[in-house]
Amino acid sequence: MKIETNNERLILEAAEAEFLEKGYKSAATTAIAKRAGVTHAMLHYYFRTKENLFQRIFSQKIQMLSDIFEGIWCKELPFTDTLRLFIEEQFNFVAKNPQLPRFILNEIIANKDNRNLLLEVLAPKFSVIFQKISELLNNEITAGRVRPITLPNLMMNIVSMNISVFIALPVLQDVFSITDETNLDKFLSDRRESNVQFILNAIRV
Repeated sequence: MKIETNNERLILEAAEAEFLEKGYKSAATTAIAKRAGVTHAMLHYYFRTKENLFQRIFSQKIQMLSDIFEGIWCKELPFTDTLRLFIEEQFNFVAKNPQLPRFILNEIIANKDNRNLLLEVLAPKFSVIFQKISELLNNEITAGRVRPITLPNLMMNIVSMNISVFIALPVLQDVFSITDETNLDKFLSDRRESNVQFILNAIRV
């Protein structure tokens, strides 16, 4: 059982790297098997198809993000603190998966089949989370503490600001010579706080 679990983990890690580097269409199960150090027959035994691998990897990513956000609601914080944590944790998640935004842009948004596949995984897990955010947001708007804004627009502000950092990061690192790890950590920390303040200030009355 332990050997099977280890083989499965190696295949998933290899598949994620292959998808991110080459894109979904160009990734091959033979290359994934070679990268994982297993036979192609073994990969087929565990996952059958490339689509199954893709769905498993994205299911894991969505579950990780879902768990993070569920942890925020458990704290039962005021709206502003909840929104701050939501922005910060979404930023942190992308920081740990910096190639993911570019992959989603190229392979999910542009590919209807992959987009539908991701939505099938995402929708059930995030519908409850979005409902909770919507309730908090509407309460704040009704109380006059927050400017009227729809939930889709608020989510678009958060996602677009956070993800754009990592889309542009390779260019920014070259332009501003952000090569040292300490400087990069400082840049990302400052950028995260800047995003938080920008989004909060935009909705404050």
